[in-house]
Amino acid sequence: MNNSFSSLNIVLLDFFKDIEGELAEILSSPMLKTLCEPIIDLTLIFSDIKNSNEVNSFITNSGLKQEEIDVLKRIFEDPFQTSFSYGYKDKEFVFIQLEKTSPLLKPIHRNGLKGLIFHEIFHSIQRQRGLEVRLRNSLVFSLEFFTQLASIMPPDIFDQKELIAFLKKISQVALLSLKDIFVNVEMMKRGLSNPLLDYYSVELRFEESDRIAPPILEIPFQKGEIKIKDLEAFAKAFNYIISLIPVWLPTMVLQEDSIDYAPSRKLKHHIFQKYYINPSLITSEMWHIENVFLTSFSFSKSFHFKWFGAIFNLALEYLIGEDFVFYHLSKATELVEAIYEGQKDSERQNLAMVPILKAAYVHKREHPAGIQQKNVEDLDAAMKRYNIDQEEIFELEESLDELGKTEDNHFNHFFENLLQLSIMILARDFRQDVFHGHQTSIKDFGRAILTLLQAISHLGDQCDDEYYHSVRLTVKRLLRSDNVFKQKQLALHLEIIAKEEIFTSGIESSSAEGEELLFNFDFFEIPLSNTFIEIGISFINNIKTVLKKVPIDDTEFPLLVSQFNSILLSDKELNTEEMDQIDMILVSSLIATTGVPFTMIQPVLEQFIALNRPSQAENDE
Repeated sequence: MNNSFSSLNIVLLDFFKDIEGELAEILSSPMLKTLCEPIIDLTLIFSDIKNSNEVNSFITNSGLKQEEIDVLKRIFEDPFQTSFSYGYKDKEFVFIQLEKTSPLLKPIHRNGLKGLIFHEIFHSIQRQRGLEVRLRNSLVFSLEFFTQLASIMPPDIFDQKELIAFLKKISQVALLSLKDIFVNVEMMKRGLSNPLLDYYSVELRFEESDRIAPPILEIPFQKGEIKIKDLEAFAKAFNYIISLIPVWLPTMVLQEDSIDYAPSRKLKHHIFQKYYINPSLITSEMWHIENVFLTSFSFSKSFHFKWFGAIFNLALEYLIGEDFVFYHLSKATELVEAIYEGQKDSERQNLAMVPILKAAYVHKREHPAGIQQKNVEDLDAAMKRYNIDQEEIFELEESLDELGKTEDNHFNHFFENLLQLSIMILARDFRQDVFHGHQTSIKDFGRAILTLLQAISHLGDQCDDEYYHSVRLTVKRLLRSDNVFKQKQLALHLEIIAKEEIFTSGIESSSAEGEELLFNFDFFEIPLSNTFIEIGISFINNIKTVLKKVPIDDTEFPLLVSQFNSILLSDKELNTEEMDQIDMILVSSLIATTGVPFTMIQPVLEQFIALNRPSQAENDE
């Protein structure tokens, strides 16, 4: 039997035929009519969840293609499937399935029933806006990335095929949960938080706390030790916890003066006290998920990536029994050593490795819980191997102590800057290897950069989204491409991103510094050509930018100034006479730059010469 309420096509099956009058009030809502007007074809089907005969008959005669009918029937075969929405092209179906004894059908909980109906209709509304297509694209992108990361998991503990199957399994719950989050946030922002909270309160038995019997999930976990071996059991437990997030997380958008604020807090506490009862699982880590939401929520792809990244990171962190950031830093050092193994010039390796080791030290000091003792010992040994002595460690500690005195905690930014400097150096050497045809190292370079990016993303929710995703996408495309010309193009693009995004700070030389530069040119008898003036000013800007990132007394300052200026020169076409003047132009720029003492000129110049600036032949490649 078909009925028409508020221009919607309503199908009442089973016992719902007897409560048509009760439903009319909800379905004739002016807001519902306004929301649904853009949808061309929307059908609401109310049926008995215990009886599939009538709903199967309706689906068979719905006018859908047979393959779509088969998909719908498979959904109904799932014993855990309740109410849901389904879309095919311009057609939208919302299935509201309840038992006759459901509390939502009682007059006292009619508001909760309204919350359920609106929740499912909003899924259709958002799907017609194109959200589902974008979400699935984001999931494919994230899943592909984390599948690559899964390959660095201990192969003697986790079978790679089973691990990938595990990631796919949790990815589906992550996708469904994100769709629910988007729906619930929109409902709350549109003033529908009250019926939504009433619906969840009924579903989660808020008024019947004593009758709640959540599943007991015996999942062993201890940070610093690998204990989880059964991926199937862990997936079940993990998905259970994640599926509850959309209930409490969107309530974070409510303001304290909202009439629904206090009920939302009570519902959240109810979930944590009555459903999150397995302390060995991930409940204590929910602050990270909440922080990602509070700092980054939007309907854009950047939030999609952050959400999937947070979920996948959390799962993998618990599988390895290790702090995931430190785990990635350990893997990054292994990859960087493999990249430069056998090369005569160890300076390149030191440039890339030292910031990673310092970042690992920073993270170990600020987040010591869960780091395996073996990895701490390996870090200490690596720092000695790369000549990071006690004096440098003392200076690092002083910097951290100074940061601790500031109002805002800048440890994450300090950590991020160190890793971005390594990425910049790796990107430069990556480009050189690609241009010289060294195909064997491309995979290692890519994996190292992706691993460093993952450490940045997991720790700092304030990391630069554009930088993060631009670098990640470029590396992934480069790894997939077999076309030599395209590889060179992408490698050059990667280096430009690393250079420009990390060091774009709007710093420019002052007029006084410009005048000092020209005076130095005259003193050193450097020709006042437009090219030389441009290079000198650019050198000053680069020096000041590095100064903003690294203190003048840091041993990395000469290396980074030299590296940065060498990258700048790789874009210039200079003849032999001009190249002969470059060292003195650098000296002139160092003297002119405010805040650089004369004692720093020689070490910077030595590092600059040692880097073997790219020859014209290499530029021509």
